[in-house]
Amino acid sequence: MSLTCPKCRGEMRQYERSGVVIDQCGECRGIFLDRGELEKLFEAEANWSAAQQAPPAPQGGYQP
Repeated sequence: MSLTCPKCRGEMRQYERSGVVIDQCGECRGIFLDRGELEKLFEAEANWSAAQQAPPAPQGGYQP
C-alpha cells in the first residue's frame, strides 16, 4: 500500500526507529507519526540518554 503525503502529494516511505514506524515524504521530507508514536520516540531517547550517563559497572574482583 503506497501512502501519499498530505502536504505535497509526494510518495511516502516507511521505516522503523526504536520500534516506531515513521512515515516520511520522499519529496518534501516531511515526517508524519501516528498517535502515540512521538511519545514512544521521546521515551526511547530518554532511555538511551540515561544509559549513556550511567557510571560504568565495576569489573569483577575485590578492590579495597
